Amino acid sequence: MAVLHKKEEKIQAVLGRLPKKYTHEQFVEMFIKIYSKDWGKIKSAYIKQSQDKEPGTIINMPKPDIYLKQILTSYLQQVDEPKAVVKEVIAEPVAEVKKAKAPAKKKIEVTKEASVEVKKPKAAVKKKAEKRGSYQS
Repeated sequence: MAVLHKKEEKIQAVLGRLPKKYTHEQFVEMFIKIYSKDWGKIKSAYIKQSQDKEPGTIINMPKPDIYLKQILTSYLQQVDEPKAVVKEVIAEPVAEVKKAKAPAKKKIEVTKEASVEVKKPKAAVKKKAEKRGSYQS
């Protein structure tokens, strides 16, 4: 179950309010200001996991502030990856490409439908059993 819903939208909103050069700490502070209820949910999920654990088990969820930093980092990586791919494609020399013409569409002529007689298969001829003479005793 996701702790934080609509992560991308919320991260974009927070980043929109931050200066171009910001730290992770500034991001966390701004997130807490804007989305205090979500921050509470993240903290309560962390506390619940830490209380429900058996001795010797590892808590899967990182501390709330580290969790937000990880979400930001993964979001930034996702945003930067498509740009990197586009840069690589642009950097490669482009060979002459001739546009191929689309294949001509076939014209289908609509003609009157010929009446087709559907013949039903003949039923097998059943022979009636001949009446035999009645037995007389």
